[in-house]
Parts: sequence; structure tokens; C-alpha cells
Amino acid sequence: MPLTQRLPKPLIPLANIPFVERQIAWLREAGVDHIILSLHYNAELFQRYFAQKTPDVAISFAIEDTPLGTGGAIKNCAPFLRADRLYICNGDIFTTLNLPDMLRMHRDNGAHISIALNEVDDPSRFGVIETDADGRIHTFTEKPPRHLARSHDINAGIYIFERDVLDHFPDGPCSVERDIFPELLRAEMPMHGYREQPYWTDLGTPGDYLQAHRDILDGRVRIALGTREILPGIWAGERVEIADDALLRPPLLIGEGARINRGATIGPRTVLGRGVTVQPYARVEDSIIWEGARVLRDSVVISSVIGRYAQAGGRVTAGLCGDGGQLLGVAGGQAEAASARETSGAFLNRRPPSAPREDGQPVLAVPCRRHFTL
Repeated sequence: MPLTQRLPKPLIPLANIPFVERQIAWLREAGVDHIILSLHYNAELFQRYFAQKTPDVAISFAIEDTPLGTGGAIKNCAPFLRADRLYICNGDIFTTLNLPDMLRMHRDNGAHISIALNEVDDPSRFGVIETDADGRIHTFTEKPPRHLARSHDINAGIYIFERDVLDHFPDGPCSVERDIFPELLRAEMPMHGYREQPYWTDLGTPGDYLQAHRDILDGRVRIALGTREILPGIWAGERVEIADDALLRPPLLIGEGARINRGATIGPRTVLGRGVTVQPYARVEDSIIWEGARVLRDSVVISSVIGRYAQAGGRVTAGLCGDGGQLLGVAGGQAEAASARETSGAFLNRRPPSAPREDGQPVLAVPCRRHFTL
């Protein structure tokens, strides 16, 4: 089952917080006080989620009865607008881009549309944009073959529009990238590209989703984790239960109410969601385990994403499992899972196992309580 079959992409967790919530926080920091969510697929999940939240911004829902494309979705938001200028952001772009600086550039250039640009090695997955020396856009090419791309600047999925730009959108389905932008360019509407070198990634693939978590845990991008750092490089939420002989290998994020049983090895570069259970002698490394999931006894899970309330067993590498599913690899075995423990890490007890690491150095032993409550 695909990871997003039941859970829309903006609601998937990024470091245990729904990504849309992180986007809203980023917009709020830029001074935005009203956000319109353009919705179609599982719109009721967003409405239910925000009915239980009290964000510091006003939230409106522009719901499409039928899919309208990227352009039609923007036009569908027009009745909810309260300002003459608006930011528009794709719902799967994770970035630290400086929105106030982009807005200053937009004003200084007298632009009607500004598009954030990002330089990538392979632009074939994206819309490619060419600009002149002053940053004015003169060419759009949507997803060209890599060898034919004349620029490595791509459409980063973040825009600033003057409100009257929406008057040029037709009613009904259309693509802002393929239909609207080229048409407005031919009409000589002032359109400028904004260049910055922020952290930027498209969360549209499992590989990019995993890499974003690696970057967060490794400190290449800093976001609020909403938990306490109980040991160097190890963050844990409330009511976490960790067996005395479980080995934790940083960096590692453990969600509220997670349970790590005896003999388990967790990390590095791993996120356990709220209420996750790792059964005895299992090993989880370089993986994201969503809320309520279970990693079965003696299992080995590496570089995988396991959905909500799913379970993984055996040996799983580069696996994906949607909500409520089962992912059973080849038999893992206690011997293989236990072998990973002969590495550096932290035991949350007062007497670590006597076995040294393979390099002869003892493992780190840190006196610590078994239960953590913030």
C-alpha cells in the first residue's frame, strides 16, 4: 500500500510533526496571518486535523469538487483572499527559504509574479527557468530531458503573486506551470526569479523523504523537534519506555509513548513515531517508523519507511509499508540483529554489557531513568 494512499502528502510526518504544520510555522514566522489550504484528496482529514488544533493564523479551506490542476487550484482560492499580494507554496516542498527577503526583491523589481529558483544537478524532474542578468524570466521548460536542459535553475514551487494576476486564470482546470506561466510570459507580464541558497528538498519521493530526515538529524537543517535531548544526539518525547539493555545510536528521535524492548538496537538516523513498539532484539537503522507501528522481534529494518499502525518483520531494506499494512522480509534472526550492538552507542542503565566494541573500545554507559516525562 502506498504511504499516501490514506494520508495526504502534506499530512505525512516530518520529524514526527505533520508537514503542513511545519509549513504553517514557516509562513507564520514570515508574517503571514491567513493561510488558505487548497484541498481535494481527503479534504476532510485536513478539516478534522485543524478542528483539533489552534494555530496562530487564520485557516481557510478551498475545496475542489473535482481536480483543477495547479492553476485551477490557485484560482479556486480567490474568494478567500484578504490581501492584494499572496505567497503560494507547493504542499511537499521543505525549505528554509527567506520569504521576507523574497518579498523585498519582488517589490524592488516591480514584479507581478516572483518565482523562487533552486539550482539542481538533474533538472529533468522539474520545471526549468531561464532568466536574464537582472533576474527577469524569459523561458519556461517543463521537465526537459537532462541533456537538453539549458539551465539548472528549477521552479522551486514557491511564488509571490499580485492579486490581479488571478484575473488571467481561466475558470476550470489548468496548469500554472504549463498553461499560465508561458501565457503570461508571452503577454510580457513582469516575472522575476528569486535566487537564494537555502535548504530545499521536494518530499515527493521516499528517497527524498528519508534524506530530509537524515539532514534534520545530522544538523544540516535546523527545525524544532518539540522534545528533550536526553543524551547527546538523542531526543525523546513524553512517556517513552526504553529497556535497560536497549542500545541507542545517535542521531535518533523517539516519539511520545514509544516502547523499545530488551536487546533492541535503534539508530543511527532513525525516527520512531508516537506509540511505536520495537520488540526484543530488533534493529532499526536509517528509518522512519510512523505512529503506532510495530517492529517485530528479531527483525532488521534499514533505510525504510513504515506507515501508521503497520508492522515490519524479518529483514527489510529500502522497504515501504503504508498505514495498517504488513512488511515481512526474509528472516532476520537474533544473531544478525544482535551483531549491530557491537558498535558505539548509549545504554540507558548503570552497567553496560561487558562486551567491547570491535575496535576494543567500551560502549558508552550513561546513567538514566527508564521513563522520560517532560
